[in-house]
Amino acid sequence: MKERRTFKAFGYVCGVAVTMLSLAGGVLAHHGVTGQYDAATPIVLSGIVTDATFSPPHPVITVQVDAPELPPFEVGRPAEYFGPSVVRTEDVGEVRKIELSPVRMFYDLADRLSVGDRVVVVALRNCLPPHQLRSSWVRLEDGAVVSYTGDWAPGIDGCS
Repeated sequence: MKERRTFKAFGYVCGVAVTMLSLAGGVLAHHGVTGQYDAATPIVLSGIVTDATFSPPHPVITVQVDAPELPPFEVGRPAEYFGPSVVRTEDVGEVRKIELSPVRMFYDLADRLSVGDRVVVVALRNCLPPHQLRSSWVRLEDGAVVSYTGDWAPGIDGCS
């Protein structure tokens, strides 16, 4: 009888371990660890914040893009952004969701960023569907720049 309980317990532990590993794989895929971001074409989204969430797995801001031209700004990260920044015509007049790096400095924006604020965001597009936009550089309405270098989502020199 004792041997049967031990076998059941072992089966339960293995089942839990397999489930946890499966879920972890989905989370890693969601966060772009297996994705690649087009650093050859940094996308500039300038407009009004229409929504913002600051809960795990990462902060997300939603911006009504209204600027058809590049605003004056300096990113200063040539090792991470390989090409010139662009404003895509398909973004102007649209609402775009931008995932921010899941680090403390972006979660802390909950106290500094509000719906209705004007922001400038430099984002990279995931080469893989659903082609989400990811940013680690935001200029707030007061002119302050929040920038995180060394993001673990890899940037590549153009999508193939």
